[in-house]
Amino acid sequence: MNKKSVLSFISWIVLGGSVIGSLFVGVLVYFLLSSSGVEGALTKAVFSTVIIQIAFLLPVFLIRYMIQKYIVEKINKVSQALKEVSTGNLDYEVKIEGNDELAELAESFERMRISMKTIMEKLEEGEI
Repeated sequence: MNKKSVLSFISWIVLGGSVIGSLFVGVLVYFLLSSSGVEGALTKAVFSTVIIQIAFLLPVFLIRYMIQKYIVEKINKVSQALKEVSTGNLDYEVKIEGNDELAELAESFERMRISMKTIMEKLEEGEI
Protein backbone atom coordinates (compact mmCIF):
# COMPACT_ATOMS: atom_id res chain seq x y z
CA MET A 1 0.00 0.00 0.00
CA ASN A 2 1.48 3.33 -1.08
CA LYS A 3 0.74 5.85 1.65
CA LYS A 4 0.49 9.51 0.69
CA SER A 5 1.42 12.21 3.16
CA VAL A 6 -0.93 15.11 3.82
CA LEU A 7 2.13 17.32 4.21
CA SER A 8 3.38 16.35 0.74
CA PHE A 9 -0.04 17.10 -0.73
CA ILE A 10 -0.08 20.54 0.91
CA SER A 11 3.49 21.17 -0.28
CA TRP A 12 2.52 20.45 -3.89
CA ILE A 13 -0.42 22.84 -3.63
CA VAL A 14 1.79 25.59 -2.19
CA LEU A 15 4.47 24.94 -4.83
CA GLY A 16 1.91 25.15 -7.64
CA GLY A 17 0.42 28.31 -6.20
CA SER A 18 3.80 29.95 -5.84
CA VAL A 19 4.78 29.11 -9.42
CA ILE A 20 1.51 30.47 -10.77
CA GLY A 21 1.78 33.59 -8.59
CA SER A 22 5.37 34.35 -9.54
CA LEU A 23 4.61 33.81 -13.23
CA PHE A 24 1.67 36.17 -12.92
CA VAL A 25 3.92 38.80 -11.35
CA GLY A 26 6.58 38.23 -14.03
CA VAL A 27 4.07 38.71 -16.85
CA LEU A 28 2.69 41.79 -15.13
CA VAL A 29 6.19 43.25 -14.72
CA TYR A 30 6.95 42.52 -18.37
CA PHE A 31 3.82 44.28 -19.63
CA LEU A 32 4.32 47.26 -17.34
CA LEU A 33 7.96 47.69 -18.31
CA SER A 34 7.44 47.07 -22.03
CA SER A 35 4.53 49.51 -22.21
CA SER A 36 6.72 52.13 -20.53
CA GLY A 37 9.42 51.59 -23.12
CA VAL A 38 11.98 50.20 -20.68
CA GLU A 39 14.78 48.34 -22.42
CA GLY A 40 15.34 44.74 -21.35
CA ALA A 41 11.80 44.31 -20.02
CA LEU A 42 11.80 40.56 -20.63
CA THR A 43 15.09 40.05 -18.78
CA LYS A 44 13.87 42.11 -15.84
CA ALA A 45 10.57 40.24 -15.77
CA VAL A 46 12.30 36.83 -15.77
CA PHE A 47 14.72 38.02 -13.09
CA SER A 48 11.88 39.29 -10.89
CA THR A 49 10.00 35.99 -11.37
CA VAL A 50 13.01 33.96 -10.26
CA ILE A 51 13.70 36.21 -7.26
CA ILE A 52 10.06 36.08 -6.15
CA GLN A 53 10.01 32.28 -6.49
CA ILE A 54 13.20 31.86 -4.44
CA ALA A 55 12.08 34.37 -1.81
CA PHE A 56 8.78 32.54 -1.42
CA LEU A 57 9.99 28.95 -1.50
CA LEU A 58 12.82 29.21 1.03
CA PRO A 59 10.50 30.00 3.96
CA VAL A 60 7.94 27.47 2.70
CA PHE A 61 10.49 24.64 2.71
CA LEU A 62 11.76 25.73 6.13
CA ILE A 63 8.20 25.66 7.50
CA ARG A 64 7.60 22.27 5.85
CA TYR A 65 10.73 20.87 7.51
CA MET A 66 9.65 22.19 10.90
CA ILE A 67 6.16 20.72 10.53
CA GLN A 68 7.66 17.37 9.52
CA LYS A 69 10.09 17.35 12.44
CA TYR A 70 7.89 18.66 15.23
CA ILE A 71 4.43 17.43 14.28
CA VAL A 72 4.36 14.67 11.66
CA GLU A 73 7.08 12.56 13.27
CA LYS A 74 5.21 12.63 16.60
CA ILE A 75 1.95 11.68 14.89
CA ASN A 76 3.73 8.78 13.16
CA LYS A 77 5.07 7.53 16.52
CA VAL A 78 1.60 7.55 18.06
CA SER A 79 0.16 5.92 14.94
CA GLN A 80 2.75 3.12 15.10
CA ALA A 81 1.95 2.56 18.77
CA LEU A 82 -1.76 2.37 17.95
CA LYS A 83 -1.06 -0.26 15.28
CA GLU A 84 1.09 -2.32 17.62
CA VAL A 85 -1.39 -2.28 20.50
CA SER A 86 -4.32 -2.98 18.19
CA THR A 87 -2.60 -6.20 17.09
CA GLY A 88 -2.16 -7.29 20.72
CA ASN A 89 1.35 -6.02 21.49
CA LEU A 90 0.61 -4.42 24.85
CA ASP A 91 4.33 -4.06 25.60
CA TYR A 92 4.90 -1.46 22.88
CA GLU A 93 5.65 1.87 24.56
CA VAL A 94 5.36 5.27 22.96
CA LYS A 95 7.64 8.04 24.19
CA ILE A 96 7.26 11.57 22.88
CA GLU A 97 9.33 14.38 24.32
CA GLY A 98 7.81 17.79 24.68
CA ASN A 99 5.11 19.76 26.34
CA ASP A 100 2.50 19.95 23.60
CA GLU A 101 -0.78 18.31 22.65
CA LEU A 102 0.92 15.42 20.87
CA ALA A 103 3.05 14.60 23.92
CA GLU A 104 -0.14 14.74 26.00
CA LEU A 105 -1.85 12.40 23.53
CA ALA A 106 1.06 9.95 23.78
CA GLU A 107 0.95 10.13 27.57
CA SER A 108 -2.79 9.40 27.57
CA PHE A 109 -2.22 6.51 25.20
CA GLU A 110 0.47 5.13 27.52
CA ARG A 111 -1.90 5.25 30.49
CA MET A 112 -4.54 3.42 28.45
CA ARG A 113 -2.00 0.80 27.27
CA ILE A 114 -0.81 0.15 30.82
CA SER A 115 -4.41 -0.17 32.06
CA MET A 116 -5.23 -2.61 29.26
CA LYS A 117 -2.11 -4.64 30.02
CA THR A 118 -2.98 -4.77 33.73
CA ILE A 119 -6.53 -5.88 32.99
CA MET A 120 -5.30 -8.58 30.56
CA GLU A 121 -2.82 -9.88 33.15
CA LYS A 122 -5.55 -10.05 35.79
CA LEU A 123 -7.85 -11.87 33.35
CA GLU A 124 -5.14 -14.41 32.59
CA GLU A 125 -4.50 -14.97 36.30
CA GLY A 126 -8.22 -15.41 36.94
CA GLU A 127 -8.47 -12.43 39.28
CA ILE A 128 -11.28 -10.89 37.28
